[in-house]
Amino acid sequence: MASCAIAQSVPRNRLTFSGGWSRQVGGYSFEEKETAAGLGLSYGYRVHTYIEAETGVFTALQPSPDIGGANYFWNPNDRFVWVPFGVRFIAPLYLGRVEFSGGGGGLYEKYSVSNPNSAFGLQSRSGWGGYFVASASVALDGRKHFWLGATPRLFLANPANGRDRWFQISGEMSVRFR
Repeated sequence: MASCAIAQSVPRNRLTFSGGWSRQVGGYSFEEKETAAGLGLSYGYRVHTYIEAETGVFTALQPSPDIGGANYFWNPNDRFVWVPFGVRFIAPLYLGRVEFSGGGGGLYEKYSVSNPNSAFGLQSRSGWGGYFVASASVALDGRKHFWLGATPRLFLANPANGRDRWFQISGEMSVRFR
């Protein structure tokens, strides 16, 4: 009975809050790349000590700059929302208090423009794609319920008439529970 308790010492559920920076990648070298603040919330469920199914919601807020001229000013008030779903492989180190992980899966993307203006070419759109994730985390307490980490993500989506590629790096605070 004691050996079963030791084997199941990792909390199965993970709820993570993240905040960081997002940047458009790829495309032509002469195009100006967009950047934005990024926020997120994700949930993971450990199906095995080294495998976790995960999903979440991440966003890039106001990536497009304000557009202005001598007689006009336009704020697109736009945002990207990404909903990734996939698997993460985990490598626990140092008595399970440090973890490295990596994974990927499918992705749904929604780009919303609150003030659409076809003259500037910014219109709402949505599409499907994939994502890749890597992470390094450290437990803040002895029971391994609170974790602090850093995570880069790559979102790849192909909406109609577009090809979106975004890199996001974020600091994360996780709560793990049974």
